[in-house]
Amino acid sequence: MDEASIFQEFDRLESKINGLIQQCETLKRHNAQLEASNNSLAEELLQKSEAEQKLVEERNLVRSRIDGLLARVNESIGTEQEQEEEYNIE
Repeated sequence: MDEASIFQEFDRLESKINGLIQQCETLKRHNAQLEASNNSLAEELLQKSEAEQKLVEERNLVRSRIDGLLARVNESIGTEQEQEEEYNIE
């Protein structure tokens, strides 16, 4: 192998190595972007899950209060009916 062909082979290898280095750097940047996006989506999911849990708790509280009000109304209706029955009996 003569000197010129050795240098050509080194140039070819150097070019391939430079291409691989550039590809690695591109992949590292892309990976960093994907990690940032993943972290952002995970945080958004956490916030939405917390908001959903809060809504469930609020809904349960509202249901409980409505049930309490309905019970009071039913008691009141029952008391009125009892009073009407007392007046009708006498």
